[in-house]
Amino acid sequence: MGKLKAGLLVALLALFLACGSDEEPPLGTTLEETVAVDLEGNLVLGPGEEYTVRTELAQAQAGRDRGRRSLVVFHQLTDFHIVDEESPLRSEWLDACPSTVSTGAFRPQESLSLHVADSLIGQANSIDRSPVTGRDVDFAIHTGNATDNAQFNELRWFIDLMDGVPVSPESGAVGYQGVQTGSPAQAYKSLLNDAQQAFIPEGISYPWYAVAGNHDVATQGRYPISDDANRIATGAAKVISVGPAAQEQACALQNALPPGVTSEVTSDPQTVVRGVGSDGNRRLLSLRDWIGEHFASETSRGPLGHGFTESGVEDGEAYYTFERGNIAFIVLNSAVPTGFPSGSIDRPQYDWLEGELAARSSSYIDGAGQAVTTQNRDQLVVVVSHHPTGVMTNPFPSVDGTERVLGAQVETLLHRFPNVVLHVAGHTGRNSVSAKPNPSGSGGYWEVTTGSALDYPLQGRLMEVVDNRDGTLSIFTTMYNAAVTLNPGDANDPTPDDRLNQRVFAGVARQVAYADPHADPAGIGLAVSDRNAELLMPAPFDLSAVPPPTQGLPD
Repeated sequence: MGKLKAGLLVALLALFLACGSDEEPPLGTTLEETVAVDLEGNLVLGPGEEYTVRTELAQAQAGRDRGRRSLVVFHQLTDFHIVDEESPLRSEWLDACPSTVSTGAFRPQESLSLHVADSLIGQANSIDRSPVTGRDVDFAIHTGNATDNAQFNELRWFIDLMDGVPVSPESGAVGYQGVQTGSPAQAYKSLLNDAQQAFIPEGISYPWYAVAGNHDVATQGRYPISDDANRIATGAAKVISVGPAAQEQACALQNALPPGVTSEVTSDPQTVVRGVGSDGNRRLLSLRDWIGEHFASETSRGPLGHGFTESGVEDGEAYYTFERGNIAFIVLNSAVPTGFPSGSIDRPQYDWLEGELAARSSSYIDGAGQAVTTQNRDQLVVVVSHHPTGVMTNPFPSVDGTERVLGAQVETLLHRFPNVVLHVAGHTGRNSVSAKPNPSGSGGYWEVTTGSALDYPLQGRLMEVVDNRDGTLSIFTTMYNAAVTLNPGDANDPTPDDRLNQRVFAGVARQVAYADPHADPAGIGLAVSDRNAELLMPAPFDLSAVPPPTQGLPD
């Protein structure tokens, strides 16, 4: 395998003796085996990572493993960044900018984004039950940035990957027309052209839900969609590189249209522009169009619209609620179409969120700090958004001028409702688990953020909410890696009829991603407790009469 940078330990493939279940645990989590780095900088198998018990919100009671029952099990996939790396609208050279404008502008493994996503979906399929209780997986949810550049073809690829519909990564003219002049993997000289070949994806085995991210609604995740941007995306001229003066100017224009396509950049004599094949499928999608496309999906796995509603298509509202047993999942839209990668929610959505929380609470604290008692049936609440509250810092108004509500206020709202037990997010590119204790007393909730599937080490997360039947809840988070092998050529082909083994490409992507000098070394999480953990908290109400959800489609 070539030499790679040393010093970083990463979680991969595992197997662990399930607690509370007579079944063998599923293959493929990081509980038994991880990947380590040897002295020569090569990836090798390393020891597993057991659960770290986190007690910031509640103490662990002895014997809790003997009586616990599972309430829900689900996969979190996030930040697939399915990318049309040949699109004229992308400005990969911005990756050299010293500021945050360059974040994610280019990844050397980006030609393999579809293959990586498919391999992670395949691994999620193999992990079909909890390693703790043995409960079958109920559903999967992708928490935003399904696409990289808000393009129709990228979203179509994402939906078809999830549905198991044949995909062709090719766009524009035949063959690779991106910015890389050679293969990023020495052992695979024809990688870039080979990666354009069509293949049959596995498709996810569970009902799946979708969440809007900033890359889904804004070009390159930070610039508003416009007619000018759409003309460039569907055109036939791509900026390949720029001179030092134009680069410095573009890096300073963090609030303009994509710097790679401004007249100042294109008129610079040192700018290199290459003709590429145009493609109408590169057209940019409005939020309404993005939501609506989720209804053009295979219905066998469901649900129709993947969480989004027909009224949401009409109104452009990408937030919704679904239930599993007595657990409500409240999905927010924290992406800001007017620009910049950080998030927030608009005032109407905030008011809606407050109403959804109140409707599932027999008691809570109102906005004036007064205790409220209702006749409402208590439900546990899991909040899902692309951005965690710490990066909901985008104050720019919505397109219609509506006020935005920032993360600190959202967090204050969640603390007013004790039935909120978990906030699941992506965006940051890092695996992280944080306790959010209630500032006014006991209790609180947990915030779990998972890194991008396209960045090293190509991971997803399995989550389970468990009633310990001792007055506490446990939330188990378990990391797993894409279904790839240390030597990419050793991978089995899950869909041999297409005569292309996408897992070989995914394995190469992991090696390339690891060697990327711009990769975030903290992406895997600063500690084991950010990956495999048991998160304890007080049960917010008596759960003894609460039935677990049935398997399959929502109750």
